[in-house]
Amino acid sequence: MNSNPTFTTTSLLAAVGAVLERNGYEPVAPERAGAWPLPTARVYEDPYSVVAAVAFETWAELSGSWLEAQAALVELISTYFTGDDAKAWEGYLVLLTPSIVPRQAHGELVDIRSDTAHVRKLVATGDELHGVGDIERALLPLLPLSIEAGVTSGRTTLELLPDLLSRRQIAEQWTEVVIDAFVEQQPMVEALHTHLNQDQTS
Repeated sequence: MNSNPTFTTTSLLAAVGAVLERNGYEPVAPERAGAWPLPTARVYEDPYSVVAAVAFETWAELSGSWLEAQAALVELISTYFTGDDAKAWEGYLVLLTPSIVPRQAHGELVDIRSDTAHVRKLVATGDELHGVGDIERALLPLLPLSIEAGVTSGRTTLELLPDLLSRRQIAEQWTEVVIDAFVEQQPMVEALHTHLNQDQTS
């Protein structure tokens, strides 16, 4: 089976939009969103970040076109937001496909998710999208922290976050860097870039 019949590109974008708008994001008007290489793209913003969601029919299309989508988002941010605006540092590209990722492409999937150059990438594929709840889990890094999760477990939400995101193949040390920046009210993506550059030069 090459795709998950639960979703199409249209229903994926609709579900992502519903989750984001329920959590305080607003659609960016098409004339302000600029030209995109694919018609299956939607752009949202909240006071702190810009999110572009792009859906692809197949994994092959996602693999071959995500760099174009990233370039379009970078262009949008650089056109409308200055370096003093928090959104200039908080760009997120959500890459979606109902397609199942071939086994030989799993390494590439991990590489895309780990790539923090320019903007942060979130990838959700047919392997893991079986219902609307999976969409919300895929968007977890973009959503407000849930106080209830910390209360019911006896741990704070920030304490729970590294473990929750590690299940999405996001290294705990990266999450801790982002949490520290959040607590100090510093640009989170900028802090992550600095941390990764230190690792590469040490």
